[in-house]
Amino acid sequence: MTAALIEAHPAVFLDNFNAKDLTSDILASVLTESPAMVRVMGHTKVVPLHTRTFIGITGNSVQIAEDMARRLLNARLDAHMEDPEQRKFAPGFLDHVFAERANLLAAVLTMWRWGRLTKPKPGKPIGSYEVWAQWCRDPLLALGMRDPVDRIAEIKAADPARRALVVVFELWLAVHGDHYVKATDLGVDVLKAIDDKAVVRADGSLQYSRQRVAAWLAGHVGTRVGGYALTTIGLGPPTKPVAHYKLTQDHNATNR
Repeated sequence: MTAALIEAHPAVFLDNFNAKDLTSDILASVLTESPAMVRVMGHTKVVPLHTRTFIGITGNSVQIAEDMARRLLNARLDAHMEDPEQRKFAPGFLDHVFAERANLLAAVLTMWRWGRLTKPKPGKPIGSYEVWAQWCRDPLLALGMRDPVDRIAEIKAADPARRALVVVFELWLAVHGDHYVKATDLGVDVLKAIDDKAVVRADGSLQYSRQRVAAWLAGHVGTRVGGYALTTIGLGPPTKPVAHYKLTQDHNATNR
């Protein structure tokens, strides 16, 4: 990906990205930052990228995960048949596209120019993509198209990392409510959900990694997802406070 972007290809196409979680720090950076700083493989130097590359990704059972949820336009194609490769198409599809290139570009630029002159009513806000929303999304909304921002909540809800986090928070709330609790006092079910390598000993006690639990807690303080929020406070002697954690729930909140 980095090599293709450095070479400034007009388009990068990733095919058959099947049954994987789609998450990439590099891709997330180049889709929102200009310039994005990337490291050249095999070297210690970084180079700035002002990316204008079109990036297309196809695959079956792709799960858009983590920060990629708001950075992609997700399209689902269903041929409604078991062997879609057996469909019949007239030859020369790409030739037809190239032949109509001027007309297609004229139509797109006409919509863009109309949108810039009339400045239609804006759709829902989307951080880091304000210019894209004004230039591309809002004119299409005014012409009757659906807002792709509406699908972000759906994509986030399907994110396996978010689902796993909501499971932990649901267990936490069921065991501890909205009370402050130390890491060492977390319930067994909560610890097992956080540390998937934890095992129950013969005597019924739980063997788990305190370091893994501590790292998980530190990494998720301030997280807001599924209407839950994890906070922390230092309690005890002022000279040596002990971290206590509290989970709150906003019943009016949606997935964020």
